[in-house]
Amino acid sequence: MSLSWTPIHGLILAGGQSSRMGEDKALLDIAGKPLLRHIIDRMESLGIFAITVAVADSEREARYREALGSFGEPELIRYAHDQFAGCGPLAGLHAGLSSIQAECYVFVLACDMPSLSESLYARMVAASYESDSEVIRTPEQPFHALYHTRAVPKLLRQLEQGELRMMRMLDQLLTKLIEPAALEEEAFRNLNTREAYEQFGRGHEMR
Repeated sequence: MSLSWTPIHGLILAGGQSSRMGEDKALLDIAGKPLLRHIIDRMESLGIFAITVAVADSEREARYREALGSFGEPELIRYAHDQFAGCGPLAGLHAGLSSIQAECYVFVLACDMPSLSESLYARMVAASYESDSEVIRTPEQPFHALYHTRAVPKLLRQLEQGELRMMRMLDQLLTKLIEPAALEEEAFRNLNTREAYEQFGRGHEMR
């Protein structure tokens, strides 16, 4: 089945508690700017300019707006609030996708995944031109992936059933798998811990 192609939207999941890090990961300093802004800039470098940030609530949105404002907040940034409080990344994915009115694919990243792969993203977008899949992803990773907004009803049903496991949700979606090349696997690095953050920060300062 061939689908008419529309521009890819971006979605950053930033509603977590950052319990392992001990502070809000989206606001971690990377070379003088918040990690969230670093990811937004990387998305824009890929040609993604309509970006939604999924947050827990209006308080989190206000905090991010203030942090981004000092760098000139991008015009096309929108915020989506969780409709299922405390339900983890599945709730953020549902909130973000359901807030996007277009029938389209959405490039989804967690807010602690700063190492986007341009080549992997390009291959996923190419696959979307002739795909009716609800998610285009790599075999082991739920993020750095394209989700179609048509997946929203299935996400809603799972949340209403109280089933919050991401991999369980992925089992329900029509999926196209893309095998990552060795160099592309760097995109799956996440900054879950202080050690990972400091290591990434040191590497970024050396560039």
